[in-house]
Amino acid sequence: MTNKLKNHLLLWGTCAWLFTACQEPEVIHDPTGNASGKPVFTIGNGNRVFITSNTTWTSNNIYLLNGEVVVRNASLTIQPGTIIMGREDPNPNDNFVLNSSLIIDTNAQLFAQGTPTDPIIFTSDQPIGARDPGDWGGVILLGNDIVNQGARIEGLESPLSYGGSGDNRTQGSGVLSYVRIEYAGNLLRNSSRSNGLTLAGVGANTTVNHLQVSFCREDSFEFFGGSVSARFLVSWQCRDDDFDTELGHSGTVQYAVSRRSDRGSNFGSNGIETENDGLGTNSTPGTNTLFANITFIGPGELAGDGTEIPTGGGVRGSFNAGMLIRRNSATNLLNSIITAWPIGTNLRDFTTAENYVIDNALKLEGITVGLPRNGGAAIRTDNLTIGEEDAVLDRYFNLGQNAVFTASAAAGTTVASIVGLSSAAFATGTRSADGTNPAGTPNFILSPNAANLTNAVPLPTNAVSRGLIQENFRGAFDTDGIVTGGNWNFSSGWLEFDPGNAVYH
Repeated sequence: MTNKLKNHLLLWGTCAWLFTACQEPEVIHDPTGNASGKPVFTIGNGNRVFITSNTTWTSNNIYLLNGEVVVRNASLTIQPGTIIMGREDPNPNDNFVLNSSLIIDTNAQLFAQGTPTDPIIFTSDQPIGARDPGDWGGVILLGNDIVNQGARIEGLESPLSYGGSGDNRTQGSGVLSYVRIEYAGNLLRNSSRSNGLTLAGVGANTTVNHLQVSFCREDSFEFFGGSVSARFLVSWQCRDDDFDTELGHSGTVQYAVSRRSDRGSNFGSNGIETENDGLGTNSTPGTNTLFANITFIGPGELAGDGTEIPTGGGVRGSFNAGMLIRRNSATNLLNSIITAWPIGTNLRDFTTAENYVIDNALKLEGITVGLPRNGGAAIRTDNLTIGEEDAVLDRYFNLGQNAVFTASAAAGTTVASIVGLSSAAFATGTRSADGTNPAGTPNFILSPNAANLTNAVPLPTNAVSRGLIQENFRGAFDTDGIVTGGNWNFSSGWLEFDPGNAVYH
């Protein structure tokens, strides 16, 4: 045991009997050069600490997570406009791993209800110009809803279990609404990594909407089993997968957008990555997430010549597909747009293909794919016989009502225009010299008279019964940003596309 770890344990021992005794406003590290005069409440001491009584974090304070903060047998309420910062590991090369994360245990709840004009912000404690993906751990919600195998979150101070063999969907994990999570996804123990938002065994009676995860080093949104559903999600320039579902997740995701950058990725990054479990078994319930009205904007530049998309590894990693389906998953993608990716959908093995062409549990319908000028594939299969591949391609192109377009220099088309998006969908978000970023602010709304407005496919009956809403367009947006399921509230200010230069106080 290192001296550093011994000192942390001694410090924890002085206040382990009552966590609130450790919640004194104490500036042990001045995040972002705080000049607001707000007290900085340091939560934790570098190890795991517990919140065991109902607690409220208020917007007139800044909260600094210093290690794993676990809410257990209690509820944590966070007021609109509150800023929570995860402390970066000050000594990343020593034997002590600092996992600054907020963890809601299976018997606890989080009520983080922001507003369109006052979002709740989880971000890095580093100053402007020094914030990087993986500065801190992220937000983890654990529930008791069904998973298809015993599961726990590894890589933490000690593993935490979640999920159950029975149906506990009446137990919700609380509310996350109008929340931003930035620069999360740090390295945990045993080579594990955390995500921006992890929903593990979380039940359907949980509210998740209007969330933005930005510059995450790992997955932006991870669903491990459970039945929680979500709407109005933004994954902004993450390094691995924008959405990852496995272990029997059975919820829905509707109205979401992901935007990737060619400046960095992990190896084999995807818009969606989904599997039943790590071995592709028939464990039940099967992973059957329903995605609808999603806009995936890949790493290709606006012109879409494809040369800037790393696909072979190297320093910048590699990009795979808008959607990777493997290991016996039956996850659906409906009425969506995938553009500027080298591959639209990658269907990887026989059991997954069987879910698609035989069992009809996996549906890929109403997808518009925009390929770069140098080509690519709307759908690619791996590890299938020629006959199996032919059956997949026949279903995709002849029954799925999917549309494929390729950008063309000769025709003056781009990877944005061919799918009904404007060039503003590829804006970088970088601020201008005066500190504003109107020119760099992305706009993902469909162009007027876009072809995708009128060719949405009818949703399957079971999708509607599970809460998806029928829209008449493909992708996440109509021409005005107002959809049947609610309002994106783009102009209200809850979204931030340049958090590295944002002033937080």
